[in-house]
Formats: sequence, C-alpha cells, structure tokens
Amino acid sequence: MEYTYKLGFLGAGNMAKAIARGIIKSNILKANEVIMSDPFVTGDVAGINVINDNNVIFNECEYVLLAVKPQVFSTIVETLKETKVKNVISIMAGVKMAKIKSIIPTANVIRIMPNLPASVGAGMAGIAKDNDASKEANEFVKQIFASVGDAIFVNEADLDAVTAISGSGPAYVYYFIQSMIKAGVKYGLSEEDSKRLTLQTFVGAVEMVKNSNDSLDIMIDRVCSKGGTTIQAIDTFRGYDLESKIIEGIDKCKNRSEELSK
Repeated sequence: MEYTYKLGFLGAGNMAKAIARGIIKSNILKANEVIMSDPFVTGDVAGINVINDNNVIFNECEYVLLAVKPQVFSTIVETLKETKVKNVISIMAGVKMAKIKSIIPTANVIRIMPNLPASVGAGMAGIAKDNDASKEANEFVKQIFASVGDAIFVNEADLDAVTAISGSGPAYVYYFIQSMIKAGVKYGLSEEDSKRLTLQTFVGAVEMVKNSNDSLDIMIDRVCSKGGTTIQAIDTFRGYDLESKIIEGIDKCKNRSEELSK
C-alpha cells in the first residue's frame, strides 16, 4: 500500500528529537516525509510537523518509531481505530519484540538500544533486526541511528549487554571524569582548568584507541614508565582490583535490565 509518510514518531521527547534532527541533517529523509505525534509538543522539530493524532502515525506511515514509555504505548494502542503500519522501530526499554508483535501482529518489529550522546550526534546504538523484515528495512533503521553516531546489529538476547555497556555507559564515564576533575581541584587547579584538562585527555585517549592496532595493555604500558608517575596510579587501581569492581557494577546493570525485560 501507499503511505503518506515514510517515518512517523510516536513521541517527540529528547531522544526522538535528536534522531529526527539527525535524519534531516544527514539527508536520509526530507522533513515532509516524516511526521511526529506528541500531545505535549507543538510546532515542528527540524522542520518536521508535530501533531496530536496517533492514528495518523499508525495508518499513514510506513515506519513507526516508538519513542514513548511502555505504559504510555499500551494506553495509546487501546485507543487506535486500526493499524496499517508495516515496520515498527522500538526504543522502548525492556519491551521485547514478541510483546510488541502480540499487540501489532501485522508489523515487523526492529528493537533498538540507543544512548544519550545521540543528542549531540555521538550516540551508540545496538539494533536487534527482525528477520521477517526486508534487508532494506533493517538497513534503513541502521542508517537512521548511524545518523546520530554509530550503530551495530546484535541479537535481541544481547540487548541487555548493550544496555549495560553503551546504554548506561555514559554515566560510568561521567563518574570517572568527575573524579579526575575533583582531583585537579584538590591540587589547586581551577575547576574550569581541571575540567578542560580532563575532557581533552578523554578525547585524545579515545582517538588513540580508535586509531591503534595495539592492545589496551600495551597502550597502558606505553604511558607507564618503571618508577615513574603514571605507574603509581595504575598500581593503586590494580591494588584495589578496580577492573573487577567496574565489571561487577556493569553486571548489576545488566541483571537489572534482564529483570525489567521479563
């Protein structure tokens, strides 16, 4: 069948807005090929019209991106007259593809775990593709999320791990950044200078990892010289078994994600 729009957003919150802006900025779609529905947002997002009519989203869009809370979605579906959507893209945390298909049985469902840096075009998304959907559909979804950072295909069973690594990961990085800034301030640096030193150190370290074929162990050793300064900090971290503590925290994050998916 023919659709009025290529893509419709159910919800126009911060993540939906970031994705919408990425789609338009990357020329994946034109603004008139996209529509958004949200009762609390008026006007437009990156030239995309925002309405308050969920029936338009589910009956006039080839793809529907679910960007609402699960309980809101369940309530909305009960009010729909019918659904003609062909492909559903879900960023709802903890809601499995099978659950969505039981509600909208005629649609293919592709499930995504994005993360907050998508709001600045530096996100990371894990995509569980629907094997019943066309290759074109799955690739289109990947293109959408790559427009706000990067995206990879994973199995749906791996989305809890994706949640623990990249979905929640920015908070872990913020925590370490915060600790380094506080250390700088403790030594007499201004907070502004300490923050600038810390942030550029993270940027530089990430770029070196991305552009090197060496293992992280080798890269750590290159910064540490025997009897020097850096090794004092690294030996302290190792003495506290910081690596296992970090992994233990990520384990708990993953376990909670699994609990919420049941």
